Amino acid sequence: MLRECLESFGWVVNEIFEDYGLDFDVQVFEGKSPTGAWFHVQLKSSEPPNYSADDTFISQTLSIDHARHYMNEMKGPVLLVVADTTANRLFWCAPQLLAEQAEFVEITGQQTVTVRVPTSQELPATAPLLLESLDKLYLMLSTRQLTSASLGHFADTLKHLDGQDQLLRDFQEKADVLKLHRVRDLFNEGRYSEARLRANAVVNDFDSSVEIKYEAQVQSESSEYAEIAISGKPQSELSKSLLRNAKKLQALVADGPRELKFAALIKRKAAELEILSKESSDVHMSLKQHVAHAYNLLMILDLYARRTSLLRKVSLKYNQCVRLARMAAGYDGRWALGRPLSDIVKATAIFLASLRSEGRQELEQRYIASVLQISKLAAWTCSEAGDYHGVAVAVLAAVVTVHDADNSTYKWAKETAEQIPDAEVRASALEGLDRQSRRWKGEVVAGDHQGDTIWQIIQNVASAHGIDISDEASPLVKKLRIAARDDDFGRVLKTCEHIVVTIGAIGPTARFIQSVFATTMAARKVVHCALHNFHLEASDLDSAYASFKKQHCDTCPDKKPRPKTWTYSEEEKVEYERQNRPFLRSLTGTPFCPRPTESD
Repeated sequence: MLRECLESFGWVVNEIFEDYGLDFDVQVFEGKSPTGAWFHVQLKSSEPPNYSADDTFISQTLSIDHARHYMNEMKGPVLLVVADTTANRLFWCAPQLLAEQAEFVEITGQQTVTVRVPTSQELPATAPLLLESLDKLYLMLSTRQLTSASLGHFADTLKHLDGQDQLLRDFQEKADVLKLHRVRDLFNEGRYSEARLRANAVVNDFDSSVEIKYEAQVQSESSEYAEIAISGKPQSELSKSLLRNAKKLQALVADGPRELKFAALIKRKAAELEILSKESSDVHMSLKQHVAHAYNLLMILDLYARRTSLLRKVSLKYNQCVRLARMAAGYDGRWALGRPLSDIVKATAIFLASLRSEGRQELEQRYIASVLQISKLAAWTCSEAGDYHGVAVAVLAAVVTVHDADNSTYKWAKETAEQIPDAEVRASALEGLDRQSRRWKGEVVAGDHQGDTIWQIIQNVASAHGIDISDEASPLVKKLRIAARDDDFGRVLKTCEHIVVTIGAIGPTARFIQSVFATTMAARKVVHCALHNFHLEASDLDSAYASFKKQHCDTCPDKKPRPKTWTYSEEEKVEYERQNRPFLRSLTGTPFCPRPTESD
């Protein structure tokens, strides 16, 4: 059976009569010419073999000594062939490639191991795959020999080869590829700072190629972005990071291949779009705050004007990105452009969310339809280049622009993800879609960074007004931290139904925050007992309640905690204010009502 199959390809099969666990040597021919490729075969047969319950593999037992010999000691490629002599079928696998894959190799005892031979690898149909595996085996075995050689022997051997400069470049590039694999592993482990340092080392290596440096800079950008995202820094720093890294990319490829120049240009324009989108969103958020509280009419008018101007700038920048996308569609070097095109899609997400919040559904839907076309182009371009990870990036970027699964964007993303040929990438993309769907439903998804939402809003409003709040020691930032922490009185109100919280003294810093950030929460807080008419004021809610509790609540026989399920929701807030309206009115004119003071 073995001879009939392999000799039908024109290959030469020689039987081995005396060897350690090997039965045949096979030489690969192309027509009548030897290719130089060859491999050993161990042939096993039974009537029938031990098929798995679902017929996806055959369990083949080998002695532990033979298995070790094949996987650790053989300097030539070995294939294990299993013959089902009942059904006249041949199956094969390459044990040396399976050595570290527990799903295929199982130690079944001290003297044996069991190898799972996939039934999908049947001869003669999978002969091309066999040759592909043979190439991998040659590379693996030669690499093993290369790394086991002493440095002196290695250098002495290589000096006899021609083209030393090209040889150096080849070794450098392969070493850099391994370094970038390590960078990706560190990123996936959440070790962003180390990943960025290693990527930057490749970028700064004089001997690295432009293509490798480009990829390293992209990975450095991803690590820096992730670091900022979990650091608590203002969200505006994320888009600034993208632009900063896009400029670095352009500098790197200034004398490089034109397709990488085009890719870097797209990334820069996408970053500029994201900066404008973020600024527009921040201004919109600040405008909503001011309209809701109507503290500063002049500022409301100014924010309306800025919002209108930014809408126009976003539109112009987006149209510029669309023109680049159209050029990319017919570009002969578009293999490099798929992922940068996805950056355009991601850059619109914040802007689309603000349009949705503003109730401008018609404009939002027009942008979504346009962005979907760019997503499709990005996925097609990546697929054409064999970059299935890039297809997954395009799919996940697309769904960030919408807010539920009942739309053409999500349906396209799901269908495209299901068609990704690589099983591992396909599963990862589908998992990403599932996670996004759960976020839309309000679920807390494991692994997501949970930031302080109120502080993020304050950061966004500060960004909208160009206010630097990076100095945690400044009086302004300290008061803003109080405003964020005290935005919800619920943690104190739930301790007793008789507790009431109001705003007390409002100093100069708190008044500035009120005028710019449209909140009075930076002012001092007063804790009251509506039953016994006790009052205590302090700089923030936690300090006020801690003192109040010690003086009054700890010994109070009338303490009445609210139910454990109680939350300070909008409905509960209305009810709380209704119940305590008479008490709140009684505070008018007392030292315990809102009042301006000359100092903080």
